[in-house]
Amino acid sequence: MPYINEAYWGKCIECGQCLVKCPVMKMEKTEAVAAIRSLIRGKEVPRVFEECTYCFNCNRYCPVEGLRPHELILQRTLERKKRVPAVFSYLSNGMGRSSIFTDIYGMLNEKENRILDRWAETPPPSREILWVGCVGKISCHDLDNSKVLKQLPKYGPRDLCCGELAYRLGSWETYEKTIERTLERFRSLDIERMVCYCGSCYNYFSSILPKVYGKKLPFELISMYQWLLEKAEGGELAVQKPLNFRAAVHESCYVTELERDFPSVLRKLYSMAGMDIVELPHHGENNLSCGALSFVRSLNPLKSLIREQRRKFVDVGLAGADQVAVNCPGCYITLSLTSPLYAKKLRYMPDELLEAFGDDITMPIGKRLMLFVKAFMLKSPKLLFSSVVSSESD
Repeated sequence: MPYINEAYWGKCIECGQCLVKCPVMKMEKTEAVAAIRSLIRGKEVPRVFEECTYCFNCNRYCPVEGLRPHELILQRTLERKKRVPAVFSYLSNGMGRSSIFTDIYGMLNEKENRILDRWAETPPPSREILWVGCVGKISCHDLDNSKVLKQLPKYGPRDLCCGELAYRLGSWETYEKTIERTLERFRSLDIERMVCYCGSCYNYFSSILPKVYGKKLPFELISMYQWLLEKAEGGELAVQKPLNFRAAVHESCYVTELERDFPSVLRKLYSMAGMDIVELPHHGENNLSCGALSFVRSLNPLKSLIREQRRKFVDVGLAGADQVAVNCPGCYITLSLTSPLYAKKLRYMPDELLEAFGDDITMPIGKRLMLFVKAFMLKSPKLLFSSVVSSESD
């Protein structure tokens, strides 16, 4: 990416705060200063490459406006790889080629695919629409028939994507092609505001796109959580089926990228819907990752996924909770792999909130997880262990 260059990082004051305050590495100042210097100069920093969970927190700790250590670490990690796992390409949607998502959409029934066909069409002029991203489309039947979201026209072509997975995997070229493809189609929308069903989409369109890629959407953007709270506080929505459960709040790593009131929006909405909130020891600007990215980086579950999720579930145990409220689909899918080991129940909050306000969710995301397993089986488990020559560059 063009911002990873000597001129950009010439602003760094080499204070090391990004690594000193890191909730995972917690480096001593001397080590942190040496590490950031080495990263800027493109040298090896084994501990960073081994332990970083790509949680975005370091961007908030950096005292120099505009500098983003997260992307620097991601870029240096990519540069070290002569070959990258073939699964990286398979996980990235939006390029008009085969991906795990195109395979999953192919597994949906005829009625669901007719819904996706309709969502691919540019909706008529409207004040606002609901954008449904990659994972959300597997719940197309429930969203299309949602009473809560009835007033929102739905839009979510199969081949469009916010670019999160390509970006998070350091595949800059793929990200650029994906986001440009999406932006081109967005220009045909005659709307004032887009409501993002997925929090990750909201982050990548509202934060990463302008801060890193240097472009903005031609309309206002709001998350579904903010939209639900707005409607509830305005008296347009009322809780029909209170949640009546107690759960620890798991925040996706993108929370620190968004405006500072986003975490309070989640909590206010959860509480309004009837959930008894439990705070984790690590939350907000000190939150811990679900482990998804470091797992894909190493493809070694014992070395990364289990280690990092153990931290998360130990946090849940210390908070005295046995249920976890998760708002990110990627976090839900990843944490589902180990939650039974720790006897913790996951609550997928998009489903829970829509039900609380009156919807009937017929196919919750938990029942759809087997689609991901089937998609990988279609490509053979060998996909996880094969690699291709890296052609990415900055």
